[in-house]
Amino acid sequence: MSKASTVAFRELLSLVLTFRLDVAIVSLAIAFGSIAMLLSPYVLSLTIDRGIVGADYASLPMYVGLYVLLVVAQWVTQVVRVSRTEVLGQKVLSSLREAVFRKYMSTTLDFYQGYQVGDLVSRLVNDTSTVNEALVTGLLNVIGDLVSMLGSLAIMAYLSPQLTLASLVTVPPMVLVARVFGGRLRRAWREVRERVSRLTSIVEESASGIEVVKSFGLEDSVLLRFERTSREVYSQTIRASVLAGLFFPLMGVFSSVAVAVVLIYGGYLCLSGALSIGVLVAFTQYVNRLTGPINDLVFMYDSLQTALAALDRIYEVLKSGQVESDEGIDLVDVRGEVLFDHVWFEYVPGIPVLKDINLTIRSGEVVALVGHTGAGKTTMANLLMKFYEPTRGRILVDGVDVRNVRRSSLRRFISYIPQETFLFPGTVIDNIRIVKPEASIEEVIEVCRRLGIHRFVERLPNGYYTDVGEVGKRLSTGEKQLIAIARALLKDSRIVIVDEALSSVDSETEEMLKKAIRELLRGRTGIVIAHRLTTARDCDRVVVLADGRVVEQGTFSELLAKRGVFYSMYVSQVGGVGEATVVQEAR
Repeated sequence: MSKASTVAFRELLSLVLTFRLDVAIVSLAIAFGSIAMLLSPYVLSLTIDRGIVGADYASLPMYVGLYVLLVVAQWVTQVVRVSRTEVLGQKVLSSLREAVFRKYMSTTLDFYQGYQVGDLVSRLVNDTSTVNEALVTGLLNVIGDLVSMLGSLAIMAYLSPQLTLASLVTVPPMVLVARVFGGRLRRAWREVRERVSRLTSIVEESASGIEVVKSFGLEDSVLLRFERTSREVYSQTIRASVLAGLFFPLMGVFSSVAVAVVLIYGGYLCLSGALSIGVLVAFTQYVNRLTGPINDLVFMYDSLQTALAALDRIYEVLKSGQVESDEGIDLVDVRGEVLFDHVWFEYVPGIPVLKDINLTIRSGEVVALVGHTGAGKTTMANLLMKFYEPTRGRILVDGVDVRNVRRSSLRRFISYIPQETFLFPGTVIDNIRIVKPEASIEEVIEVCRRLGIHRFVERLPNGYYTDVGEVGKRLSTGEKQLIAIARALLKDSRIVIVDEALSSVDSETEEMLKKAIRELLRGRTGIVIAHRLTTARDCDRVVVLADGRVVEQGTFSELLAKRGVFYSMYVSQVGGVGEATVVQEAR
């Protein structure tokens, strides 16, 4: 076990021990169950030797009653052990998953740059389940097996050392076969899981990209991939099943051979008077209690290795990345003045994205950020929302450094409408009032009326109760943006950031979006990341970014009249306009 695995295992053990009552119940069930299991063959030997062979009919009912009592005790403790072990395992599993998901929700955005979404999901769902099955439930069963094995061996040695040695003759080949087959079987089933995972990925990818599949006529190639992987799942499952079909019966043969050895040699000892019939019968039961746990322990080895690897993956994400702190002061009665004071920022050390940004946005002013891709527009918005911290410089809101403000407090006063709107599963009204769950339907309708989108919503199949589908698939890009704008107005924040995207909507929806955005920004501090430069016409000021610096700023007409960077960008974007047209725009 590596150092990292050791640390992770200790932390898992600490987590398990937090559920003291469940651990205590399982431990007691294992202890009392093991005692009952170990004593029952011995009581059976006394029943035979004293009650039957010894013709002590007076004590026979007592021995029989004691034996039945021990069998019932085994059953009761086994029920308690299995049920409470499952309860404990599910508690640990839930705690692990909550810890991992809490990490996902609380970490900074740069954490996600190092992982694929599918990998994060796998760690949360599959790896935690593997850890629970092998390291929690599995280890508790291993403890019970160890007690059973060592206890059986001790009692066997007490009853007959010679017969004990004879019964152990099959143990070495059992261990050898279990090691060989166990490793191969574990790897075979692992291959099955990996191929099933590939099959699932093909289905998910095909369903998510069904429009692309159909538009390019890729149905046959996707179906071919699915069939090929499905055949791999089939052949690998057959291989694993054949190995299992060889392994488990073979281990059963070894157990039967051990019982046969006990009967042959034990029968000889009985005939010679060195052993009683009752002890021989008890030995046959103890042999089964000895060989069964050996099979389980050897077979569990690879399972434990897989679980330790999964545990490493879980604690890797739990220990990596920087958790967003929510410490600091609370903002109160925000006016919405924003100041970027000599702000520098680097995603990658040594490669600045923002370079000495100085910008003041007055309360109630709407500023358009324009510039080519990679100029730093979205980065400025991310810094204002404290998704990242400036490398140098500071950002002030109403004169307060945002580094000293609680993130939840700051974001309560900021609404963000991203370029690609994300909608949650549910209805239109669910997605609008997700920022204010207590809002009534009347409040939502009033918000939509103010934005001029009430009729649009009512025209949907079920109006405000229309199911938007997975990530809003049942709505167009423009329709999703309208819902996002309504969501932002319901939140009623003093600062609004709009990453506009009007290039992929029709003219009617574009007009509706422009009107809704104007209403949303009315009386608020607004930052509009403008991709269409004509959008900047409605803003109080235009700030032009290039290579991470502010290179120009002024009103829309001032910048056109200046014939600088913005003028060149505008002419390049609108294309084919004459000089007179540009002059007219400047006026």
